[in-house]
Amino acid sequence: GPHRRESLGGSHRGPHRAERGGGQVAPVPTSPGRLIARFSLLFIACNVALVTLTSTAAAGTYLHEPMARCVAFLSWLVLSPFGRTSVSGVELGFNDFGVRIVEACDGILPATIYLSAILAFPSRWADKGWGLLIGLPAIFLINLVRVVTLVMVGAAWPDIFEQVHIYVWQALVIGLAMVIWVFWAERFVRAHLQARS
Repeated sequence: GPHRRESLGGSHRGPHRAERGGGQVAPVPTSPGRLIARFSLLFIACNVALVTLTSTAAAGTYLHEPMARCVAFLSWLVLSPFGRTSVSGVELGFNDFGVRIVEACDGILPATIYLSAILAFPSRWADKGWGLLIGLPAIFLINLVRVVTLVMVGAAWPDIFEQVHIYVWQALVIGLAMVIWVFWAERFVRAHLQARS
């Protein structure tokens, strides 16, 4: 989130198959434990890859910096009716309280976690596309609400700014991202599997 300006900163080779009526061969469903292990490994691998990519100098220039400027500008638009507001690049001021939007505040990290969960979950690519289309804008909207409310809290109650920043909103953003992921899995992936059965 935003920081105060002065401190910114088995032995068988494959699954068994069973005969259906009429001689059709159908794969036996994979065990839940194997599915969970596969998802966990893919999720970790995707996270490591995405975090590595978004930590490069190029990502800082072409991803984090533009996104931070966008968050600062949109926050300025939202806050303007409520008090004296200023914006300059990634720096945002509201009623004499100033913050700088740094990499941890631009919404990229929760988006990478969500994206990793979408990519790792066994589903059709079309369903993954819906997950990205719905989830990524929602996560960036949540992050915008986070920044705006943190700035308002900082302006009104500066003594509790860091507590709300670290203990409340960081957990909320991750939790809400997971709620969106569960909604996607239930609404699109599970609904598609039920339609096929």
